[in-house]
Amino acid sequence: MALDQKLVACMLGSLAAFGAWAQDDSPFTQGRAKGKISHAEINEASGLVTSVKNPGFLWTHNDSGDAARIFLIDDSAQLKATYYLQGVTARDWEDIGTMARSERNYLLVGDIGDNGGRRPYIKVHRIEEPVMHRREISIDTIPREHIATYVLKYEDGPRDAESLFFDPIDNYLYVISKRELRSGIYRTVFPETPTDTLVLKHVGTLPHTFITSADLSEDGTEILMKNLLNVFYWQRSPGESIPQSLKRPAVRLPYRPEPQGEAVAFSRDGRGYYTLSEAPLGFTAILYFYPRQSNH
Repeated sequence: MALDQKLVACMLGSLAAFGAWAQDDSPFTQGRAKGKISHAEINEASGLVTSVKNPGFLWTHNDSGDAARIFLIDDSAQLKATYYLQGVTARDWEDIGTMARSERNYLLVGDIGDNGGRRPYIKVHRIEEPVMHRREISIDTIPREHIATYVLKYEDGPRDAESLFFDPIDNYLYVISKRELRSGIYRTVFPETPTDTLVLKHVGTLPHTFITSADLSEDGTEILMKNLLNVFYWQRSPGESIPQSLKRPAVRLPYRPEPQGEAVAFSRDGRGYYTLSEAPLGFTAILYFYPRQSNH
């Protein structure tokens, strides 16, 4: 992701006016470092999601320019496994999510980045989540026939985006646009198998910009998003849709701004959330964990 100087300046102005610290009603506390990304091949971590099939581990991937591969790391940020997606090109991978369907758990890899806002079509690759069996660092390949690739387009023209998640309650795939001063909320049905091009429909806007990652809790009742300076949180009410939830003002959660911090993810047990940054200009990428307060 290339930094957009105008948008960063806009966010810095927002930071000066409103601050980047947690609100008093935040259900989470300040974060602590869990570990440093030490493996040289994870040099531009862009997406993050906690594993379902490998408890205590997380999935991540690099930004544009890398091979089509995902990495499994432990909660101290140490690499445990690398999986290549056979026959897939990683044009601009930006986020990764999970989806449970038909008693199986899948990973959704979003090739949704578009800095210039010119791509007429974007892609999401769905794979059944791999299970790590070996203790030593492993490398494997997911065969092309085990990868389902969905082609998508926006109903109102190309958009740059770095955030996606699947809602287990309404069964829509959501994509959050990035570069508008008010980020757009888009969604589409997500069928069992790829069909014709899926249309992402605009269903709302956010009073935030430069959204770089998003995640939904496993039960679909809590929403996380982040930009370079803040982590935003919404609690979903019973019977409420995602767009309805996002109409309410977000709660700003604790966040220690990172050098080009892009990724955020709930822990699988709901006890907190993680953030992870890229490693620009020689900075070290650190995995942080922000615990939930005991009274929430």
